[in-house]
Amino acid sequence: MTGSLRIKNGVYYAVINYKDNYGKYKQKWISTGLKERGNKKEAQRFLDEQINTFNPTNYNEELQEPVVKNDIIFMNYVKNYIINKKDELAPNVYQSYLTVWKIMNKFFGDKLKLKDVTFHHILDFYDYLKNERQNKNVTVKHHAIILSPALRQAYRDDLIAKNPYEFMPKIHKEKSPKNYYNKEELEQLFTHTDPTIIGLIVRVASYYGFRRSELIGLKWDAIDLLNKTITIKHKVLCVDSVLYCMDKLKTTASNRTLPLLPETEKLLLERKERIEHNKKIYGKSYNKKYLDYIFVNDIGDLINPDRVSQTFATILKKNHLKHIRFHDLRHSCASLLVANGVPMKNIQEWLGHSNFNTTADIYSHLDFSSKVQSANVISNALTKSEEQVENSKKEFEEQEIEDEIKKLEKLLEEKRQRRRKEEAEM
Repeated sequence: MTGSLRIKNGVYYAVINYKDNYGKYKQKWISTGLKERGNKKEAQRFLDEQINTFNPTNYNEELQEPVVKNDIIFMNYVKNYIINKKDELAPNVYQSYLTVWKIMNKFFGDKLKLKDVTFHHILDFYDYLKNERQNKNVTVKHHAIILSPALRQAYRDDLIAKNPYEFMPKIHKEKSPKNYYNKEELEQLFTHTDPTIIGLIVRVASYYGFRRSELIGLKWDAIDLLNKTITIKHKVLCVDSVLYCMDKLKTTASNRTLPLLPETEKLLLERKERIEHNKKIYGKSYNKKYLDYIFVNDIGDLINPDRVSQTFATILKKNHLKHIRFHDLRHSCASLLVANGVPMKNIQEWLGHSNFNTTADIYSHLDFSSKVQSANVISNALTKSEEQVENSKKEFEEQEIEDEIKKLEKLLEEKRQRRRKEEAEM
C-alpha cells in the first residue's frame, strides 16, 4: 500500500493506493482539511497516519465474483490480440505468433470461452506441449509470450473477472549442453562442405560465429576491402517458406564490425568472380532482385536459410560426421576463442551478445584454462617446492649470521668510543 499528497481546490488530500477484493488497483482520496499554504509537514504527518491505519476492507464491496457479460471464445480473442499487435511486430515475429496460435487453437478448440479460462486450462496446455509434443521450456515460453499479455489485457478491459495467468509458475529454460566441433573436426567438415553451395557459408559461420540469419543477410556493401572489415547490419529470416529481409537485428549489440580475415577476403573475392561469371552465362534468366547479396545460387536466387540447415545436416549424415546443428558452428567458434585464451568480454563483442552474462552463462564452462591458471596462482601462494624450502632455510641462516656480525660490530664500536672518551679525560 502506498500513498501521496495531492492538492485540490487549495486543500491537501491524502491519496491511498490499494487493491480491492479482485486484485484491481484503486485510490481513496481523504481530505486533510489543511490549506496548501504552510501546511505541507502537517499534511505529510496526516498522510503517514492514514497509511498506517488504512483498512481496505472498509472500502471494498462484499466479496463476490464479478459478473462478466460476454461470450467471447478464448482462441478468437487471442487471435485478435495478435492481429492488433501486427504493426508493433516484425513480419517474421508476427508470422511466428500466428503459427503458435494454430497450436493453441488445436488444443483449446472453439468452445472454451474467455471468461471460463482457468489456471488449470493453461497448466494442462503446457503439459500437452511438454508431454505430447515433446517441447522444451524454451518452446513453451513462446506460447507464454502471447498468453500472458493477452490475458492481462483481457483483465484490464474487464473481459474476465480475474487473470488466471497471475498464478502460473515461472518457466525456466533448460540449460542443455552445447555441441561444437574442435579444430580438427572443423577442418574435416570443410573438406566435405567446400565443394557444395554452402561451403563458404559454413566457413564464415565457423570463423565468425555469425547467426544463420546474419550470414544470409550479408551484402557486398558489408565488406570493406579498404579497411579490411566485415559488418553485420542486415538479416534474412524464413518463416513459413516466406523470406523476410530486414535491417533490424536481434539486439543492438548484433550490429557489429569485425576484422576481415585474409582467408575470408580471398574466398569472398573468388565468390564475386563466380557470381559475375554466372550473370554472363544465365543472362536475362539471372535473378536481379538479390544482386546486393553475397549468398545467392547460380541463377541469383537468395539461398533459403532453411535449405542451409537441411543441406548441412545431409552432409554430416552422408559423411558420418558427428551430428551438430548449423547453429552449433557459432558455439564451435566461441569454444575455439575460449580455448585460445580470448577474454569473455571480447567473445561477447565478437558474437554480438547484448550482455556479458549471456556469454558467460553459455561458455564459462569451456574456460578451463582460467581455472588452471587460478589453481597455479593459489598453489604458488600457499606451497613451496623442496628447492624453495631449502633456499628459504639458507637465506634465514645467512640472515642470522649477518645479524650476529652487526651486533659484534656495534659492541666493538661502543668499546672504542668509551676508550677514546677515557683517554680524553686523562
